[in-house]
Amino acid sequence: MAETFDFPKDLLDAQLELHRVRADLAALYTRLPWSVEPLPGWRHTRGQGYYYEAERAESPGWTGEG
Repeated sequence: MAETFDFPKDLLDAQLELHRVRADLAALYTRLPWSVEPLPGWRHTRGQGYYYEAERAESPGWTGEG
């Protein structure tokens, strides 16, 4: 049977807060456009010589609202 440890409550609370902050940050990233400047979208394919395929939709830019 594996040995278990009792971790201090403050460390467990700090880890829980870290998970919450990471989740909030991930949610913020999904709401924000990928570029501050308005830019057209693009697509990279292996046929164009790129190592992996990637795609970005058009970015409306960042306005500071929302």
